[in-house]
Amino acid sequence: MSDFSEFEDVFGASRSLAYSDNTRKAILQHRQTLENELFIDRLLKALGVRKVTRVYPPDSQTELETLHEQIIASSPPEHYKHSVLYYLLKDLSHANEEVADDFARSAYLPDKYKIFVDGIWLLDRLKFEKALDYLTEPVLLPTFPNEILYTLCRHSDHDVTLPIAYYQTVSPSISSSKVLEAYFHVLCQTSITEAFFFSRTQGDQNHHVLFEKMITFVHVKSRGAERASRGVELINLPFNEEEEPWFEHYLDQGKGNSLPGALDTLTMRLIATGRFAKGRQSGRSGGGQTIDGVNWETLRRGLWAK
Repeated sequence: MSDFSEFEDVFGASRSLAYSDNTRKAILQHRQTLENELFIDRLLKALGVRKVTRVYPPDSQTELETLHEQIIASSPPEHYKHSVLYYLLKDLSHANEEVADDFARSAYLPDKYKIFVDGIWLLDRLKFEKALDYLTEPVLLPTFPNEILYTLCRHSDHDVTLPIAYYQTVSPSISSSKVLEAYFHVLCQTSITEAFFFSRTQGDQNHHVLFEKMITFVHVKSRGAERASRGVELINLPFNEEEEPWFEHYLDQGKGNSLPGALDTLTMRLIATGRFAKGRQSGRSGGGQTIDGVNWETLRRGLWAK
């Protein structure tokens, strides 16, 4: 088996091999969309390649040869290097995918590496749904799981099913507050109840922070009937002895008291839990809105008049 240290053993003997202008332009646009870092950038950095955004995508065959030299000279195991070379061949063989596949076979690239590269190659081209088919394969060991989850949360064209499917299949350990907040936002879009129970699994500090973000989401990120529905879902959640005071303090005295309809929500929660007398004694009131056919301002006035 060749060690592929020779450029021609990987890319062939053509002396006019280069990325087309359209391919380079698309790659640069995708890098910008993905917040200035592609997944191939991460792989190249892991190999120790210098100045990644300057060397990829290469401007010419000479630059491609230089990139090949850096990959081969790197210290990681051969299958890591071959994975990156396989990615580059996929770039260059878009009209004939057999070229990249033939290389993978001749390099004896393990399936789990080939499948992973197929997945991130599609991610880098913003083909998120197709990428997910590869990145959720059971054979894979999670690689860049936080980065993949964040990318799906932020850039999958508002398709919230994709990051949730990835999370539920791969079960990554979320190690970044940025990723945690992005995924929690997706959960709030899908189901306030699901987001609520997820927040309980994230440790005491994150639990409290996410709990308040959930309340804020209902009041700020929702409109019209959707806001009304989420509001009803929020006030009927099964808060425990710790969460109940969090909820009341945040909307009454905390940063959430300036949210639109904050005191209405607090009043509705007191009514829903049979503790409206507490609200009367504290003098809480709000502007009111109609939710599920009930005008809470009218109801509040009627109750206060008793």
